[in-house]
Formats: sequence, C-alpha cells, structure tokens
Amino acid sequence: MKLAPRRLIAIAVALSVVLATQIVVLSASYRAGALAGMTTLGLACISILSTLLLCWLALKSTQSNREQTLAPLISWLDQSDIVSERASHRPPVLSGADARLAEAVENLVSRVQSYRDKLLVRHQRVQRLLRNVTDVLYHTDNEGRISWITDTVTDMLGYRPGELEGRPLRDVLANAQDERVLLDSTQLHRHPTRVYRRSGEIAWLLISSRRIDDAAGNAIGSEGVCRDGTRLIETQQALNEEKERAQVTLASIGDAVITTNAAGAVDYLNPRAEQMLGVNVDDATGRHFDKLCNFVDTERNVAVNGLVHKCLASGALQEHDEDLTLYDRAPEKTGHTVKVTISPIRDSDQVITGTVIVLHDITRLQQISREMAYQANHDLITDLPNRRAFEQSLDQALAEVDEKHSHVLCYIDLDQFKLVNDTCGHNAGDEMLRQIAARLGSCIRANDTLARLGGDEFGLIMRDMSPSDAQAKAEELRTKIDRFRFRWDEKLFRLGASVGVASIDREAIDATELLRRADTACYLAKEKGRNQVYVYHGDSDETLNRHGDMQRMQQISEALDSDSFELFAQFIQPIDRREHERCGVELLLRVRDTDGSILSPQNFLITAERYNIAPRIDRWVLHRAIRLITQAGDDHTAIEHYSINISGQSITDEHFVDYARGLIEASSVDPHRLVFEITETAAVTNTHRAGELIRSLRALGCRFSLDDFGSGLSSFSYLKNLPSDFIKIDGKLVSNILADPVERSIVEAINQVGQAMGLLTVAEHVETRAMLDALRAIGVDYAQGYYVARPIPFEMLSAALGTRERVVRAR
Repeated sequence: MKLAPRRLIAIAVALSVVLATQIVVLSASYRAGALAGMTTLGLACISILSTLLLCWLALKSTQSNREQTLAPLISWLDQSDIVSERASHRPPVLSGADARLAEAVENLVSRVQSYRDKLLVRHQRVQRLLRNVTDVLYHTDNEGRISWITDTVTDMLGYRPGELEGRPLRDVLANAQDERVLLDSTQLHRHPTRVYRRSGEIAWLLISSRRIDDAAGNAIGSEGVCRDGTRLIETQQALNEEKERAQVTLASIGDAVITTNAAGAVDYLNPRAEQMLGVNVDDATGRHFDKLCNFVDTERNVAVNGLVHKCLASGALQEHDEDLTLYDRAPEKTGHTVKVTISPIRDSDQVITGTVIVLHDITRLQQISREMAYQANHDLITDLPNRRAFEQSLDQALAEVDEKHSHVLCYIDLDQFKLVNDTCGHNAGDEMLRQIAARLGSCIRANDTLARLGGDEFGLIMRDMSPSDAQAKAEELRTKIDRFRFRWDEKLFRLGASVGVASIDREAIDATELLRRADTACYLAKEKGRNQVYVYHGDSDETLNRHGDMQRMQQISEALDSDSFELFAQFIQPIDRREHERCGVELLLRVRDTDGSILSPQNFLITAERYNIAPRIDRWVLHRAIRLITQAGDDHTAIEHYSINISGQSITDEHFVDYARGLIEASSVDPHRLVFEITETAAVTNTHRAGELIRSLRALGCRFSLDDFGSGLSSFSYLKNLPSDFIKIDGKLVSNILADPVERSIVEAINQVGQAMGLLTVAEHVETRAMLDALRAIGVDYAQGYYVARPIPFEMLSAALGTRERVVRAR
C-alpha cells in the first residue's frame, strides 16, 4: 500500500529526530556526572515524545487524507437514486484500492437498480390483476383486525377500505362463530359466510382463508379472498327448495311418474308408480320400461308396445288419448286404466338423455263418468230414464217413422199427487212415485220406453203401435193407476191420471214439438175433468186454444225476460171540475207482437193468470210505474193519482206486500198518489187476504179502488170489510145506461152506496157525450173511456196534459 507524500516526510523527520537524539545521548553517556545523567535522561524523554508526536501527526494526516480521498465516492453514493428510473452518473475516478472500491460500489448500485426494475414490473402486474379482479382480498393481524383490504370491498359491501382497516373481522360477520373458522384455518378453506353490508343487509360471501405463521410457527395473522356468493347461494337454496318441493310433489301426486335414461332403462319411480306397477324402485331400476309394463287399448283390445322407443327415436312428445289398460306382467292385469304421456329429456345441447313417463290413472274417473252418465240420463227416485234421455229416445223414434213403422207418445200426469206431499211429506211422495213407476213398467212391452219427465209426470213411447191401439193402451194404464192404492202412516190415498196421446209422425219437427203436442192433450184431459185420456188432434178447437195459450205464454216470458212490456196511460177525467180539479190516469199493460202490433191485453192477462205468472207481471208493472212517475216529476203535477191494477194471484201472494212496500219506501213518489185497483171478483173470493193487503198498503198512504164493481151483482155488505177509496163501476153496466133503465138504476145504486160510504165513483167505458151527461146527472165523480181519452204511451203523457187542459176548457 502506498503512503501519501506528507506522511512520508513526517515519518522521515521523526526518524531523524530520534537518530540525532540517540547520537547526543550516546555522546553524553561517555561523560560522568549527575549533569550528564540528567542530560541523558532529558534527551531520551525528548526523543520519545518527539517520536510519539511525529507519529500522531503522521497518523492524523493519514486519516484526513483518507477521508478526503473517499469524499467524492461518498458524495456520489449520497446523490445516487436507486429507486429512480433515471440512469445514475458514473462514480468519481479513484486510484489504487479506492478505485476497486468505487467499482464495487458501482456494480452494487447497478444490481440494486436492476432488482428494483424487476420488482416494479411485478408490482404493476399485480396492480393490473387486482383492478380486474372483483373479489375482495384482505389481511388481518394476529388479533383478527383487518390490516389491509382491497378497494373492491366498496362495490361488494358498500364499505370504503379505510372504514374497515383496523376493525375486528367479527364486526362484519353476521355469525360471530365464523370468525374462528376464518382466522384459525391452517389450510385454504372456502367457507360460505353471512356478512353485513354497509346498508345493514345480509350478504353471502364465499371466503377462502388461511392462517399466516412466522418461521417459528406462531400465528401472525390471516389472509383471505372473498367472492360474492349471494346470488349463487340463494339460487342454490332455491334449487334445493325446488328440488325438495319437486320430490315431495312427485311423492304425493296421484299420477305415476317414471324416468328413463337414453337407452330406455328405468332410473326413477315415484311412490305412485311403484304402487301402480307393483314393483319397488330398486327392482325396477335398470330394466327397460317397455319390458317393465305393457299396455292394451281398452276399446280395441290390442297391445300397445314400444312407447318409450318411439319417443327416443322421434324426439317428440308421445301422448295417447286412448284409454289404455295397464299390465305389469302380462297377462296379469293391474286393474288400472291410464292415459300415457311420454316426453323426451334433453341436455343443454338438445341431445336426448332420457324420457319422462306420466301415467294418469283414470280408473276412478271412468267409473265416476259412467255413474254420472247414468245419473244424467236416469231419474234418481224411480230409476227410470229422465227427460233428457227420453227426448233422445223420442228423436230416435221420430227418425224411425216410415210407412212400416208408426209410434205413439203418451204424456201421463198424476192427479192429486200434491196432496200426498202436503199430507205426508216428500218421502211419502217419492215412495209413491217408485211404486207407480213399477206398476206402469209391468204393463209395457220390452221395446217401449217409460220415463219420468219431472214432478208427477211420466212419458211413454209405444213403438210399432197404431193410434187406436195406443189409445186403448193408455186407457189401460189410466185404469191401472186409478185402481192403485197407496198407504202411508195409516193413510190411504187414491190417485187418478190425465193422459195425453199424440202420434209420432213426420209432421213433428223434433222431440220438443212431440212433447208439446202430448202435453197439450194431457192439459185438455185435465180441462175436461181429469182422470181421462185425450188424443191430440191439431185442428180441434181445444187444441187451437191451447196452442194460442202456449204462444201467448212464450210472448209473456220473452217480454218479462227482455223487459219489453210497455205501460200506457188513460185519463180518468173528473166529471164535475168544481169538485175535483185534477185528473187521474190508469196505467195499462201492453205487449207487442213480432210485427209491432199491440196484442189484446185481455187474452194474455187471462193466460198469465191461468199459468200463475200474473204476480211476476204485477211486480214488473209496479216497478216500472214507480220509476216512470219518479222521472216525470213536476211535469205531472196536474195528475192527482195513478191507478195500478193488481191481479187476484198477487192478493194471495204473501210476499207481494213486502215487495210493494220496499219499492215505495225506496222511492220519492208520494204514496197518496198511488191507487191500487182490485177487481170485485178477486176481492170477494179472497176477502181476508184482500183486506190485509189493503190495510198494509193504506198504512203507507196508498189508496185502493174496487174495479169492475157490479159485474157480479154481489152484496154491498162486504164493502165494510174492504176499506177502499174508489169504486169503478163495471163498463158493461155503464154502456147500457141510455138504453136499459134497469142497468141505469144499478149504476145509480152503486153511486149512492159509494157516496154514502165516502167513496169516489168512476164510470168505465164512457164512449159518447150523452153517456157523459147521463153520468153527470147521476152524480158520478169520474169518467173513463174513449170519449174522455184513448190510452197513450206513458212517455207521451206530459205532452198530452197541456192538450188535455185546452180540450176540457173548450167543452
């Protein structure tokens, strides 16, 4: 190692001093004496001190020179940035060993920068990966606190990383027991974990975590990766629930469900399939379905095989509408009739991987269907065919009619059957019907058809029989019933039968027309006194009248159903305007024919009463009248009252009073303006019920009028029991007051009695001025008739009122 020049000079001087000192010491040592000794000792000390001083100066100079020499290298190191990507300047040039030191330092800095570059590349790669990963990565310390977590936690749970760092992991866990599993697992373990979102909602995370140990095996924390598994786990739970539901459904449904693989081998049977096939799932698994069970077409009695093979080959749904009888091991019959549906099972590539077979057991359904078909065509009480089946047989008989075949229809209606039901109850009536059905059935031939048409009515088709023979047979049946005695609870009943006979010929359009003819004949048998046979003749007067009734009944029913009745109004004019200022009107029912003409009200009202539908008409009239009067309002202030007719059947109807009361109370019509007209005949026939009706409605303020009074020339005494307000004198009497003094006297008597009782009198059918003058002379209060006014539609009443006033003033 070379020394610096200054250090060499210092060492040389030090050695010179030491040498000179030693020479002086040696010279002095040859002289004796104390002074010489002292001098020698002093010089030796000076030599030693000088040597030490010179060595110290030399060493100090050497150290200072060394620092100065290395100072540039140290400065270069201080200024070098091994982290920066910029290239470093070259180190200062040194000589000797320092040059090698500088070179070694430069190499070391270069290697550190190269390693830095590699670390930077890796860091950037990791950062790119973390930006593309949606999972959350985290670290915890040994106490379970989150020390680091990726930014993706914001998207996943709503937290910012800074909100979680430093917090215990258990703060976000919905189940605190999951903390130890996540922190203590030494192996990477995926654990479905419920955690809280920042909003407080629960989320499912799939966390893969493991514990981190130091070199000594001590736990220093944990690390984990979190994946949002909410949808996956919820979907899995839903699939599990759906699977469980499907399994429970398959186990509980009444249909047999079987699945096969792509080769047709059975791999699943539900419990119902095991029951129907008589085999358990273990024994059936692996066996081909077409060999496991066989089918036979129930109707054609032919085998049906290879159903699964057809489905696998065609890839199409195989559905058989035919009823198939199921055999598990031919020829052993299972007793099940089934509907078969076979569907292919496909994977995501639409490749057939198997089939699903559904066997719908219709055995019980067929049985019920047969029972229902029987019940639909038979009477439950007598076990005879019912009307529906009888009409089908009648159509068939009508189709068979030709020159060689003639048939006859009988319509049998028991007389006084209602007496049995009313006296002993319906059980007795049912038993009597069974006995009569058996009695009639024993008298007919095998090819004849006897049916119960309803209530106490029976129908009979006698095939291949002439009308005369049929009439004789019908008389025999009537006699059979007439001689029959029915006993119930010590009571003995005797019945009769009205029988209508009609030929089944080509003139009849269908079964309905034939039944109408036979029913008409039966009705006429009742009209003639009951318990007899009547043969239908289309051109007889009775038949024509009956047809007229039927036609009118149809028109009435259609009018009621379609609300096509009309209300007309006819003025009831005060004869003396000084006593009665305002007029009244009578509301009259009208119905139009198909051509628009108005039918005779007298005919269809008689028909309505004959067939007991007059109460329905009365209710319609009252309902419509109240509605029209309400709509008219102040336009009808000139009308003092409205007269509304009530039939005798409504008088005996217990519910009519409640119906009328409800309508009146619910409306704004003044009850005092409503006058209900009851015919004298109906009032006398039902005096008690008429009195109750009058008193009930009078309590509301309504008034009453006795219509057609004097037609029966009845006693006036019953008027005391029928509190009325008006008496309408029968129009037949009024029409003859000018020509017949007797009838004029009757009108005068009725008027006098009415006025004596405080009643107002109304004369009907006033056709001339002379009749009006005669009634004025008699003292009748009101007049009604064509001379006064003709009936007009109610809707025209408002306009007619003004004209009416002008006409009256002119008179």
